[in-house]
Amino acid sequence: MPPLGARRTPHRQWSRHAARSVLLAAVLLPLTVLSTGNMTALATPTTSARLEDQLDQLNRQSDQLVEQYNQSNEALARIRKSLKGLRAQATGAEDDLRKLQASLGARASAAYVQGAGSAVAAVLGSDDPAAAIARVQVLELLATNDGDLMDQLGVAGKALDARRNDLVAAEKAQAAEVKHLQAKKAEVERAADKTRALLARMRAADRPAAPARPSTPVAPPPAGGGGGGSGSAAAAVAFARAQVGKPYCYGGAGMSCFDCSGLTMMAWKQAGISLPHSSASQYNVGRRISASELQPGDLIFYYSPISHVSIYIGGGQRISATHTGDYVRVQSLGSSIVGYTRPNG
Repeated sequence: MPPLGARRTPHRQWSRHAARSVLLAAVLLPLTVLSTGNMTALATPTTSARLEDQLDQLNRQSDQLVEQYNQSNEALARIRKSLKGLRAQATGAEDDLRKLQASLGARASAAYVQGAGSAVAAVLGSDDPAAAIARVQVLELLATNDGDLMDQLGVAGKALDARRNDLVAAEKAQAAEVKHLQAKKAEVERAADKTRALLARMRAADRPAAPARPSTPVAPPPAGGGGGGSGSAAAAVAFARAQVGKPYCYGGAGMSCFDCSGLTMMAWKQAGISLPHSSASQYNVGRRISASELQPGDLIFYYSPISHVSIYIGGGQRISATHTGDYVRVQSLGSSIVGYTRPNG
């Protein structure tokens, strides 16, 4: 008679496979019907490797949505700045219009009190014909100038009103776009969360002692490893090193959390360089360089269209705010690089 343990082994294996199948069916079914905008329905993964690929795809989609969100926020900020300036212009024009109206009102009141012909009579009663003619010309010029100025102010006022209305409409539309992108990104993040949870549970079912994908921050290398750059670049690298371990948050620019372009923007701010809060926009700042020219502090851009940026720290490493659920961490350069820049030229 075989040992009792040998008879139970097939049963244990069957139970493990059965549990794994039930787990796949229960958790993956919502993922198969997920669709966010241009994202097609996801095929049901059957292996950890395929789940890793799916998670990478979702994180990349999240990066692209974060980039769109940051660009929309930048546009909204520009519109609001224009509106602020326009409101100041409109206030000044309204003040000028009120002053002119008051001046014309005072003249009209004086003419009513003194009589419409008093100014003309005073001119005609003058003993000096040349002075009389000069006064008539002055009266005509004042009347013409007042009329012209009123017309100009009226036209300017209407133009300001039209421009202000356009900007108010643009502000509403841009704010709606930002809100829409927030909702889209939240949907992608929910899908990514489900994928992470499934991956962890599959690993637990297959290899109970195996750890899941690292979710704790990676300690930065020693400041001397790979060099820290010099001058303003050194200040940018030092700032980035100090943020390692802080959580990722989209739209974040410190000091409790960062997204990728928020981290590089704030790092170079320490060096006196102003960068926009957008990885694609940062690519257009400074000087573009080749991989062979990389020095600590340079920026590395990923994907097409650009939707991710990291800061190079030397030694073939970079510091990056990665994606939702992760941390600012030290990484190798990786793949999908599309370009490099040096913000300080």
